[in-house]
Amino acid sequence: MNKTNRIFALGLSCLSVLALVACSGASKKEETTSKNDKVETSSSKKETEKKGKLAIGDKITFDNVAEYTITNVEWTDERNQFDKTNPDKVLKVTYNVTNLSEKDLAVGWDMNLYVGSKKMDSYANTNTAETLSSGRSLEGAVQHFGVIGNGDFELEIKPVGDFKSKPAIVAFKLD
Repeated sequence: MNKTNRIFALGLSCLSVLALVACSGASKKEETTSKNDKVETSSSKKETEKKGKLAIGDKITFDNVAEYTITNVEWTDERNQFDKTNPDKVLKVTYNVTNLSEKDLAVGWDMNLYVGSKKMDSYANTNTAETLSSGRSLEGAVQHFGVIGNGDFELEIKPVGDFKSKPAIVAFKLD
């Protein structure tokens, strides 16, 4: 029995070492730096520009990464029967996104909702979870948030994996 335990432990150790070597990421990574790490926007409302916040419908461009446009925000009665969070309301955000980078872009994990400066949780519903190839776009992407409480609404948008750009803030009001 003692010999069997030693063989098992040795085999487990070998598998662990192989897994660590396989996951070590020994591939070459090319790094490029850019001095133009700005977020460009085209806004139609001067009030939101003064505050540094954007409005629904504004085009938000993250330099050489992605372009977003929030097309609609609305309350929805759609509920997930398995979700145990029981929010007061569920907010549905619809948006368009275009990949401007040379790499694939993950869509669906690129925004957060704040209500009265408090971060709301994503709500498990018919949310978009896609990957966009370089130069491709997606219209009608959807993200849901469980809303608890009241306050000013702000969507914080930033492409996944973009560590250079600052998040864009889209402020809006709902009844």
